[in-house]
Amino acid sequence: MEQKRTEAIIFCDLFAALKAIGAFIKIPIGNDVFTLQFLFTLLADLLLGGRLGAAAVATDVVLG
Repeated sequence: MEQKRTEAIIFCDLFAALKAIGAFIKIPIGNDVFTLQFLFTLLADLLLGGRLGAAAVATDVVLG
């Protein structure tokens, strides 16, 4: 039980860090510029689930 909780915390922090780093990676497409924040937000939700994905995004929002 304790190992699963530790893994969940590590993955939440990992996706929060990836989302913060993704804000600086810009992809220009035509006149628009996209960042990888949106991709990492979607991946956090898909891979971690709703509750842990929201926790990862909330962590990035609070720290930002």
